[in-house]
Amino acid sequence: MLTIITKASSSYWYKFKNVKTLNDVLDIYPHCIVEENDITVNDVPYWDGFRKEDIPLLKKAKCHITIYDDWVE
Repeated sequence: MLTIITKASSSYWYKFKNVKTLNDVLDIYPHCIVEENDITVNDVPYWDGFRKEDIPLLKKAKCHITIYDDWVE
């Protein structure tokens, strides 16, 4: 399943990765928050450095993983 990964410590860092198992998720970072992807195309104009080429991947990503490396609101 395609996921978008963000960091709690960075408002603009992101990457996409396919994961199949919970172990794949934990290999990303041992402390993470996993939720349904609710990031929309309307959200990304506010992200510094978000590439237009990544919009199809964002639409396809079913899951949002936040690397829990800082305080999360």
